[in-house]
Amino acid sequence: MHPPHGDGSSRGSYDELVQFGSGRTASGRWLTRIGLACLVLAAIVTVAVRATGDDARHAAKTTRRPPPIGVSIVGRRMLGVTAGWELFARGSDDLVRVRLAQGTVSVTYVPPLETANPDVSFVIGPREAVIRSTDLVPGYVVPDGAQARLLTWPLAGGGPLVPGPARAQAAWLTTGPPASPALSLLTLGGHPIGPVIRFAPGGPQLPETAVSDGRGYVLVDTGNFTAYDAGPGWDRAVPGTVVAVGPTAWLVVTCNPLYRHCHNEVVDNTNGARRRLPGPAAGYPYDFFSWPPTGVIAPDGGTAAVAETASGQPTTSEIESEGGTAGVSQTGRDSVLTVHLINLRTGANRNLGIPLGADLSDESMAWSPDNRWLFVAAADGKLVAVDARTGKAQLLQAPLPAVEQVAIRA
Repeated sequence: MHPPHGDGSSRGSYDELVQFGSGRTASGRWLTRIGLACLVLAAIVTVAVRATGDDARHAAKTTRRPPPIGVSIVGRRMLGVTAGWELFARGSDDLVRVRLAQGTVSVTYVPPLETANPDVSFVIGPREAVIRSTDLVPGYVVPDGAQARLLTWPLAGGGPLVPGPARAQAAWLTTGPPASPALSLLTLGGHPIGPVIRFAPGGPQLPETAVSDGRGYVLVDTGNFTAYDAGPGWDRAVPGTVVAVGPTAWLVVTCNPLYRHCHNEVVDNTNGARRRLPGPAAGYPYDFFSWPPTGVIAPDGGTAAVAETASGQPTTSEIESEGGTAGVSQTGRDSVLTVHLINLRTGANRNLGIPLGADLSDESMAWSPDNRWLFVAAADGKLVAVDARTGKAQLLQAPLPAVEQVAIRA
């Protein structure tokens, strides 16, 4: 599959010169399908040792005393936002909470996770944020306005932690014996609230690969070029390679049996109805050999933000600071991943030229509830806001640490 050529029509500006390397490295988040077998084996070991490792995990103490929570007051609304939704971002040892309508930014120290695993669950609750690895290492909960504290059982276990339905204010957690794992819905306080997603023993679905399907349930991989959408009492195969997820639809790439003549399709995630889009298929990293899907679809289902490689030409991205100070950031060639916007009605593909880092995850981008803003954890840890109406990108006028993941509290 060849990556589509972005039109490069949108320009913005960084406020400092940065250089970017390869868009995909051995340390990146994406998993090859062959590597999923190793992931499953590791997950089985994780579940098996969960009970024996519990006491040691609870006894873990941070060696560094967290500093006081830092709060910056910008003094005005950011991005002109007046609604009450909030932006969250996670760095290697920080949690950032941005209340745009109030013009405040809170930065809370969170001890670095004791793992090299790039799979990190970042779940935002009604009054807290949860940060934990899929490994059996200490994770943390950060209550609003308070310092980070260790997660306790059962949320302290291994495996994925996936946001549940919005109204449930809960998350899916791996439960059950190693031979037949399931996903149970728990509050972020660790209390089960009923629904369980079960998988047939010996079935192709791998619960250890679960990520959000965009509407409160999960997508799981099989390790054999097929993804399943699953919920309590049901699961179904998803046609093609899932490129982006959203609350109403998925963007998938489908090809013939030889993986040629590929094209984009929009799939209604409530009834499975499919609609083919004109134009070329979304390009790398969606090449049938990676997981998870990293693109995100706006709440209204009109636009998908995806990561694609540059078209082989140098890509220059101009991203303005919110205060208007301009600078230029130039990417390299070929392997650099940049943000593209795909119109899910016309198929038009616009390359924004915003470079993405090597450890791209399914939480590297997030849409605002009003469909107006796309937030991107860009290369070199920059938090970029994109105006979806114009494609203009800018940095928030606030002191921010480097970030790796973003999420929204509606």
